[in-house]
Amino acid sequence: MELGLWKPTAPPKALAKRHNPAMLPFHWLTQTIALGLGISFSPLNIALVALLLLGPNPLRRCSTYLGGWIIANGAALTTVVLVGSRFSWAMQLGSRGQVLMDLIGAGALMALGLFQLTPAAAIGEESWAMQLMGQLPELDWFSLLGLGAGCALISPENLVFYAKEGGMLLTNHTSLRGDLEVGAIFVATTTSLLLLPPLAWLLCGGRLREPLSRLNDWLVHRAEWLVGVFALVLGVYLGWQGIEGLHQMTLGAAALT
Repeated sequence: MELGLWKPTAPPKALAKRHNPAMLPFHWLTQTIALGLGISFSPLNIALVALLLLGPNPLRRCSTYLGGWIIANGAALTTVVLVGSRFSWAMQLGSRGQVLMDLIGAGALMALGLFQLTPAAAIGEESWAMQLMGQLPELDWFSLLGLGAGCALISPENLVFYAKEGGMLLTNHTSLRGDLEVGAIFVATTTSLLLLPPLAWLLCGGRLREPLSRLNDWLVHRAEWLVGVFALVLGVYLGWQGIEGLHQMTLGAAALT
């Protein structure tokens, strides 16, 4: 009687997909850009940058504010990754932890988006913005640095974006260099829209005082509803990811039975 050697059988497709959650470069790039733009798309912060260009030492003060913004975004993402690495079991696509994070994030973003569309939110944020802008000329460079960092971290929807981007890095970890490259793209994207006023200032040689004043007025008084719409869109996206994760969990459980 011949003794046949044991040969491993291929795992079911559902399990293979569940335990190999790596994303294609196009997918992680589009998600990183979308999450970064969610942070960068802030009319109030863009208005603050534009207002700094209208005061003394415009480029220096503007760069200081943006420096605080960049440092805060990079530090927040790094903190999420370092803390999440201790709970990496909850970061795999299809696991209860990742699905729960997607669904909670979707609910939070949709609630914030709907709130941003209410008149009460517009009035409250407009009043706060006017008080902040009134104190802006008196701030020194250290205060501007702290203001840039604080404005990045105080927004509740930004916390959702940090958690989602950190979860993607943990799920698709390849190497330290790869994580640094993705993190750099994310931080650069979070700053992209805030760089538009100073770039336009440089290209036009500082001849933008009147257009910047009109832009500042529009961003403070009329653009807040755009933030609500953008939050709703990203909330739907995270909700779809959560539902897809639930579907994969169902397929994995069915393959085990």
